[in-house]
Amino acid sequence: MKPNSPLRGLLMLFMAILAGCGSCQSSSSSCDRSQYGTEGCACRTDSASCNAGLACQSGTCVQCGSEGEVCCVNAAVPFCHGTLACAMEASGERCRNCGEVGEACCVSSGNSQFCRSNAVCVSGTCQSVASMTCDPDGAVYAVGIQDDKLCAKRVVEVRASSPANALQCVSSSGMLAAGEAVYEIPNTPINDYDVCLESASEGRRTTRVQAFEEFNALRCARWTRCGDDDPCSSATLGACTP
Repeated sequence: MKPNSPLRGLLMLFMAILAGCGSCQSSSSSCDRSQYGTEGCACRTDSASCNAGLACQSGTCVQCGSEGEVCCVNAAVPFCHGTLACAMEASGERCRNCGEVGEACCVSSGNSQFCRSNAVCVSGTCQSVASMTCDPDGAVYAVGIQDDKLCAKRVVEVRASSPANALQCVSSSGMLAAGEAVYEIPNTPINDYDVCLESASEGRRTTRVQAFEEFNALRCARWTRCGDDDPCSSATLGACTP
């Protein structure tokens, strides 16, 4: 082919067009950068990766929170709409009708089964706590459950003939997960406590925890907000003052 032939010129023009197109032929998305974060388009790279009501999955913003959809995320906490629960499946966390009385137990990201408040997982099905009573004719007691850091987790109701029997009922019924224990005074509500912590690297700061009493709130704050590399030198009830 001659250096300046018309055919050579056409060939060079065709190659230039292909080079300008870049990867457009292999792209499966028609979204431009201004559409990132909207449904069906790529997730943004900032903290708000997708618009409200959407979740980032495999780099694309999709609908979330409804039955069968991926779980929405707010402040790193997965959630679903209405009474749906976020359950772990082979394809990832999905919103399912589970966890309520009579429904299948939900499965957490740690592969453990769980139910909603006032229900307990028995053989894969959520059963009413009220039906698992120590004494059908007894009084109703609200029993608090806390973790091994003394932070309050939830409150369940059982029927029993005495407060002591109510505690025993919850302890032996399979309602407690690993590392959980009953709070020793029934009918105590969960309270929010502000705690002022002080450490070498972070100085004084206010944190809020949930507990059944003041002493437990202080222990909960120390054990969950202070690390081994930066232990808290003090923890006092109430918000830090200037």
